[in-house]
Amino acid sequence: MTIRLTLPITLLAFSLGGCALQETLQSGTDDSCATLKGIVADYPSEFAAFRKSGSDYSAVTIYRAKEELIRGHCEVWAWGNADSAYVCTAGAPDPEVASTRYTQAVAQVSSCLGPEWTLKEGARERDGQTDGVATRFSHQGDAMPVVSIHNIEDRWRRSVYLYIGSPARAF
Repeated sequence: MTIRLTLPITLLAFSLGGCALQETLQSGTDDSCATLKGIVADYPSEFAAFRKSGSDYSAVTIYRAKEELIRGHCEVWAWGNADSAYVCTAGAPDPEVASTRYTQAVAQVSSCLGPEWTLKEGARERDGQTDGVATRFSHQGDAMPVVSIHNIEDRWRRSVYLYIGSPARAF
């Protein structure tokens, strides 16, 4: 299965592990599972409960997140027309750290969301080139967002990101 990213969004991971030389990631919440579930539940209101101050750009408003699954790495993106996403992004110094963060994030999100959510993993494709891998969690319920985790390699940079939002922008 090939997963396509419709916008070149660089967005996060949920994990705290890795080597000593990498940036140490810290949770911005006492209970990451409860926060994740709260963010998912707030999707119909465009994450209004999780927005702080915002910056307007030509096609999007980017808000600082009130509660961050990864301290210092999360935002709410709002494109208008009831289209918003909660995203967290963390860079990685090398492929090993990125892979570890991605694997840990997938395991944690899966355990938090529970069995009602189905999981699909596949290659990410951008501009006809594979640029990483992504795991997408979906739920059959009405007004439920997609939750996806991406491990991206873009030339010299690597990042892992969490996306919670519209299925149209998830890949």
